Amino acid sequence: MNPDHLSLLFTGHMVDLPGRPNPRFSSELVDAAGAEIERRIRRHTEDRIQQNVKGFASLARGGDILFHEACRKLGFETVIVLPFSQDKFLKTSVEGVESGDWEKRFQKLWNETPPARRHNLDRPVTDEAYIACNEFMLDLASRAGHVQLITLWDESTGDGTGGTSHFIEEVKQKSGKQPKIINPEELY
Repeated sequence: MNPDHLSLLFTGHMVDLPGRPNPRFSSELVDAAGAEIERRIRRHTEDRIQQNVKGFASLARGGDILFHEACRKLGFETVIVLPFSQDKFLKTSVEGVESGDWEKRFQKLWNETPPARRHNLDRPVTDEAYIACNEFMLDLASRAGHVQLITLWDESTGDGTGGTSHFIEEVKQKSGKQPKIINPEELY
């Protein structure tokens, strides 16, 4: 790890699918969430040289895509990690919401990322694939620099292993640091 480098690690909720029984991140909060993610990135990168900051996240609709867009707007390189093939990931984690143009935004970010900063673990679609993806991202971020986790999270226990709350607990346990939480409820 290079102590002069900062690894911004992100995890967060996807925009809710229509009819989600327990809403967490509605489409109406996307603009506010994007602005808050950018504000948090700015706060953590003040007084840092652009080359010494890198962002790490997957590329699901919602928080992940907003994080990559904000980092790149501010001039920081990002690294994308997918748990399984791009086609499967699009079906499970990007498609399904009419607003937001998430598929197009996914493709733009993916295509603009150099192959050396795109990782596809190509696992079967299971909770274990998400866990492996999270562990891989944390390892990459830890090797690149001091890790700061930013999360778009409603602070609930989540939908299962491999999700946002599971990853947050893993990062806290391994790094001893508390995440910087953006609670969607506070964006209204």
